[in-house]
Formats: sequence, C-alpha cells, structure tokens
Amino acid sequence: MNYLKTLASIALGVFLLCSSNLVAQNSTKNTQKMKTENEEIVNVALIYLKKGEEKRFATYKKKGGAILEKYGGKIERIVKPTMLAKGEIELPDEIHFATYPNMETFHKFNNDPEFIKVRNAYAVPALRDISIFTCKNTDFQFKKEHGDATKIYGIALIYFNEGEKYKKLFEEYHDKACAIMPEFGTHFERFIAPFQSKGSIQQPDEIHRFYFDDMEGLQQMGTDARMQALFPKRDASLKNLYFFIGEARL
Repeated sequence: MNYLKTLASIALGVFLLCSSNLVAQNSTKNTQKMKTENEEIVNVALIYLKKGEEKRFATYKKKGGAILEKYGGKIERIVKPTMLAKGEIELPDEIHFATYPNMETFHKFNNDPEFIKVRNAYAVPALRDISIFTCKNTDFQFKKEHGDATKIYGIALIYFNEGEKYKKLFEEYHDKACAIMPEFGTHFERFIAPFQSKGSIQQPDEIHRFYFDDMEGLQQMGTDARMQALFPKRDASLKNLYFFIGEARL
C-alpha cells in the first residue's frame, strides 16, 4: 500500500495528458455517427458492484466476453483501481475497456438476444452503479504499447477548459511532454475521446490509459527540469481530472 501511495503521488506530478484534437461534446448525433461508423469503437465502463456479487459478475465477464469475440470484439483491458490520485469521485470496483470493429458491430452485439439474456441474468443483479463512455480513437500519433498483469496502470478521465486560449496552452504542452515521458518508462496504451455516455459521471473530453515500468523511472521523471517547465501550461488547460491508479486484471 505504501508503494502505491508513493506511486500515485509521483505519477500525478508527471501526469501525461498528451492529446489529440478534442471532441466537442455538443456535436450532433448524425455527425458523430458519420465519423465513427467505420472506425474502431472503445467502450469504457466504470463499474460499481453490490457487496458479495463479485462471483456473479465474473460469470458475466466470461460469458459476455465469449459472445463479444463472435463479433470480432474483445475485452481489451480490465483494471482494478486501488486509489484515486486526483479528483473527488467514488473509486470503482473495476474499469473495463472493450473494443469493437465499428459502430455497426457495437450495435449488433448490444442487441444480440443471447448477450441480453446473459446481461440480465448476471450483470444487472450484480451492479450497484455503472457509467459507460463510448469512444473513438483520437488522431494523436504515438507508439502504442501493451502491458500485462504485472504492471501498475494509470487511467485518466480528462476535462479541458473551454476556449482557444486553453487549447493553445495545452497544444504547447502536450507534444513536448509526450516526447519526454517514454524516456522514463511510461508506456501509452490508449488515447480515446468519448462521443456518448450513460450514467451519473459526466462525459470527459478524453480518456487516457498508460502503465509504468518502475518507481525509479517515475521518480526521475518527476524531477526532470524539462517536465517541471511544462507543468504550468498543463495545469492551466484543465477544468477537471479523475486520475485512477490500479492493477491489471486482464
């Protein structure tokens, strides 16, 4: 636990926030459909379970995941948050990332009678609350890497300040930061932008997922003069941030 507390403190101090073009939340549904119908879709779910329902929900993940694979999708990553490093929000029991080839597949899967039966039998009784964000990939260019269950993960729900002034500040920050951070063992897995959501948690502008090699690299990055010089521009760009630290379950 002390290890994770230290990690959370350091990771927050060097939080990446590298970004692509922002997705406007007030875009019309028709425009969003045109932009996403032929693109990979990533569903992100913040899951809150009822006490004692872990086993039932595990059955849902197994059965639902098998059906998803029939459609060419998969449960890409499951992270169990162990602490909230930034923001004020209840810590979820799990955060799921599921991928779909496109919107058509996304809708077919969610309307599959077999999946609906599994969802109603296992997920619905087990859930206390859930917030779901349906996302598209940003066009930010980065080296995508894949961690494993031995890694410590960071998941950020990012809310930007509105206005060109803040967008410019962020653009000045993010390219330089993203070029520096891999030197210290920070690996980027996902940069995605929600375009629709369900649940009580406000839809973020972007969601980032990354993992860390070790504590030593994070400590070095936190004191790096180049990163220190970039922090003011980063901080001025943000309206809100939920930053989870956790362990991979898949």
